[in-house]
Amino acid sequence: MVDVRIAVIGVGAVGGVLAGLLHRAGHEVSAVVRGETAERIAADGLRVDLPDGAVEARLPVLSSVPPEAELVLLGVRSYSVRAALHEHAAGIGERPVLLLQNGLDAPETAAEVLRRPDGAGLHGGIVLFPATRTAPGRVRLTAYGPARVGPVDPGRRVESERIAAVLGDAVPARATGDLRGALWSKLLVNHVNALPAVTGLSVQQVCRHPLLGPLLARALEDAVTVGDALRVRFAGVGVLEPAHVVLIRRGRALDVVRGRLARAFGTRPNPASTLQSIRRGEPTEIEHLDGAVVRAARQAGLRAPVQEHMVGLVRRVERTGAFLPPRAVRDRMPTASGRGLG
Repeated sequence: MVDVRIAVIGVGAVGGVLAGLLHRAGHEVSAVVRGETAERIAADGLRVDLPDGAVEARLPVLSSVPPEAELVLLGVRSYSVRAALHEHAAGIGERPVLLLQNGLDAPETAAEVLRRPDGAGLHGGIVLFPATRTAPGRVRLTAYGPARVGPVDPGRRVESERIAAVLGDAVPARATGDLRGALWSKLLVNHVNALPAVTGLSVQQVCRHPLLGPLLARALEDAVTVGDALRVRFAGVGVLEPAHVVLIRRGRALDVVRGRLARAFGTRPNPASTLQSIRRGEPTEIEHLDGAVVRAARQAGLRAPVQEHMVGLVRRVERTGAFLPPRAVRDRMPTASGRGLG
């Protein structure tokens, strides 16, 4: 792959991993950041701790996208997408943008803010590697995982394939022609966020817990029901494939939780991003995770009671800073017999 000049806006967990690994692969990477992260990277470089070593990357630290950039990676949190795009719209110009956010809204927001109603040059990046920002300019990758790249405009898959080839120098990556289906499958995976945030436990502990594992399974069942009502074609994203969605439809969601999700995040305890945010005293993305399913259910004329309760519990922990024991979480959930969608 020919070296590409890449600007990464937001060098947190995902943006940091990709910035570091793409730099190691020989691409010209610049960090578009500010505040303490900018100071730390400028002084000491970006460090990415890997399962099998570490990367130390000395990156140019900039306040805006440089004119020589050929590709822009947007790595900010979901709730910061609109503001970041407004701030950097002039610097981004007509360059291709890879949106790395959780949730479903980033493509539509980017098309609106960057005035690309047809989605030209906009691509969704679905990354499935567990990463943690341990400090400004310091990131830990606990396990390697795949990435998918899909165009907002389905007619631009060739450009997505070129971006996936670049990303493939950092992590296993390939293009998909079904961005909507891939985003929904990533949304299923992201259901591992809420229960760690509420209990303070790791993803692995939640998946194997006798009370919490079944709650996560119920959330997956309801999310798939909503997606099916909206005629979503769940696409394979590595961690979860269409065969896993079939198991969820057949009432075997708990098998997926304990047999797939419990192992997909590596052996090192992974807190997931929402718990990381709570521990740092930062806003969470819960409205773009479980909250996205709640809004989609309303669109379909349904309800998603488990996700509604998850959002409320995460907000409670955000306000109080007090985690709940698993039994208290279970007792606050709607009963299985009364939770029906609709």
